[in-house]
Amino acid sequence: MNRYYVANSSYFDSHPYSKAKIAKAVKAGGGTNVRESNAFGWSNQPKVVTFNATPSTLRAIDKSVQKTIGTSYIIIRKKDW
Repeated sequence: MNRYYVANSSYFDSHPYSKAKIAKAVKAGGGTNVRESNAFGWSNQPKVVTFNATPSTLRAIDKSVQKTIGTSYIIIRKKDW
């Protein structure tokens, strides 16, 4: 089990990063311990959704978030901070 986050990518420059919707989609896809954290652990960065997942559930989470947000331009990265 690893820790991941849904990146606040350039797609969200023109669309809202709805933390509540993304968190709900992550849970629906199989993510656990869903939380909000400041990106990169820096207080001057926006909050992003973080979660635990296994490599096998990561694809289902990605699809769930894509469907909820309505785009395939979703980036999920391993949390390394």
